[in-house]
Amino acid sequence: MRNAAGDQLNPNLSPSFARARTLSRILALLFTIGFGLMLFASLVCLLIPVAPLVPHGHLGVGFQGIRVSLDGLSTGQLLWVLLAVEITILPLLLLMHHTRRVFGHFAKGEIFVLPVIGHIRHAGLWLIASFLANIAAQTMLRATGFMPPGLAEGSTWPLVIGLVTFIAAYVMEEARRIAEENASIL
Repeated sequence: MRNAAGDQLNPNLSPSFARARTLSRILALLFTIGFGLMLFASLVCLLIPVAPLVPHGHLGVGFQGIRVSLDGLSTGQLLWVLLAVEITILPLLLLMHHTRRVFGHFAKGEIFVLPVIGHIRHAGLWLIASFLANIAAQTMLRATGFMPPGLAEGSTWPLVIGLVTFIAAYVMEEARRIAEENASIL
């Protein structure tokens, strides 16, 4: 059986893969929920420039271990904070999208098909981008005085895992090519 891209579906999966399919359905659902929450957060953050219109209370945003008070900021400063927040959210949003798609394919029994490999590659790239986005956002906030000079939050794990994931996608693609080549010989 082949899909629209001409990729073979369910290639002789062992019965033990049924458990992986079930877990993949659960993970696809969890990453879909995560995607929805990240999308909602991204949209809510677009309200940052209207924060001064809130009649009372102290407003702030917290992300990546940093808390920025929105009290008394000019429109330009609010836009700067909005940009810093959105820069960190966008790669995570796209990472969630590609990860939910990977597990959606796994749940259908699609393993070494080109769409899965593409989504894994993109997930790795967005992990790397999230590492760089965090640095960019912190640099922006530090340059504008919203973040103290000595404070640095973050980890190199998104970079490391992103690189590993990106390379693993190429390994999967090569394994797929070799399997197709061997199948054509038989």
